[in-house]
Amino acid sequence: MKKKLFLAMVLLPVLILSCQKVQPPEGKKDGQARKEGAMQAESVEQKTEDQSKREVQRPVSQEPKGQSELQVQLSNPQDPKREKKEVSLASQPNPLTEDEQKLVDKIGKNILIAPSEYFDSQEDAAQYLKVLLKGDHRNIRLYKGYEALREDERKQDYDEAMSKAVMSLNPNTKEGLQLIIEVLKTKRDYPMSLSEGAKAVKVSQDKSVIPLLRQVVKSPSLKVRLEAGGSLLALGDAETALPVLDELTKEGATSALGFIYHDMKGKKWEQRGIESIRKALTYDNNESKALAALFLIGLTQKGVIKEDTRRFEDILIKISEDILNKKTWPISSHGYSDHRALETVILAFGELESKRAIPVLRRISEHPDASYLKRRAEETVKYLSKQGGNLK
Repeated sequence: MKKKLFLAMVLLPVLILSCQKVQPPEGKKDGQARKEGAMQAESVEQKTEDQSKREVQRPVSQEPKGQSELQVQLSNPQDPKREKKEVSLASQPNPLTEDEQKLVDKIGKNILIAPSEYFDSQEDAAQYLKVLLKGDHRNIRLYKGYEALREDERKQDYDEAMSKAVMSLNPNTKEGLQLIIEVLKTKRDYPMSLSEGAKAVKVSQDKSVIPLLRQVVKSPSLKVRLEAGGSLLALGDAETALPVLDELTKEGATSALGFIYHDMKGKKWEQRGIESIRKALTYDNNESKALAALFLIGLTQKGVIKEDTRRFEDILIKISEDILNKKTWPISSHGYSDHRALETVILAFGELESKRAIPVLRRISEHPDASYLKRRAEETVKYLSKQGGNLK
């Protein structure tokens, strides 16, 4: 008994010291825990990949009784829920093969910097886009691995890479158009790709995409609505396009007004397009008003409409005074809108050849924020001065 007690007293300090040596220093606990967590996550992910491969290779007769609902739906073509399950394929883990992952890794890291170096042909762009369409920014390794980036930043990188591929496609080819349509159908959460796709289908002049564009034009993205509305107009669906473009013009997206002016086709609805341009003269947005005045001046000079051009002079002078009364011309939600509005005003004054414009043009050239407008205003004053007796 004394011998056992003696051994216990001798071994107890040794056991205590051994435990202390095994225990990691306090400062390394978090790092070790993170490393172990990462290894466990990687192990789980690898198991998921291996399990997925085994499930694909396993004959139907060997399916276990507890197979997932997704597997049941995919194996039953008569099930009405099948399409819904297939649409969610991109949300499944690791949808790409290893070769496809390598292609994305190779191109994706550099495409945002120099995309032209990677798409020598439509075939290259099509191959890359097909791979991107199989996944999204959450499950493609390149984007999923950007752990230092927020999810919205990873989403933007994926969206931009996909939009570059869309830009490199020829919508007049069968393959190019089909891939663009696939983007419009399945990538509604990626506005850059969606707007590029909406813009591209206009080139094809394929009216079969009109029903799809009618869905896309409801996007919350201004850029997507703009491009989809412009394409609908060019393809002949003015009924859907004009209300959308009118609203965008009112918000200050003057490209919408440009679509209306340049894509007015056929007498059937040409008058409606002209009315949309006239309506823009009443908007609070100076840039839209100035562009509407310029377009109406052009239509008057072509003899398409009859308007009193002096009315346009009054509108342009009022726009100029509104902007000139500001001490600075800051950047708005649509960029340098004051500069662009005055640039349009200067061009319209030149078209009108009115001597009433000269004092206003001189004030524009003298404004401290005039920048490049100074030279343009001065050149227009010289042009109008040379007209002499021809001025109104």
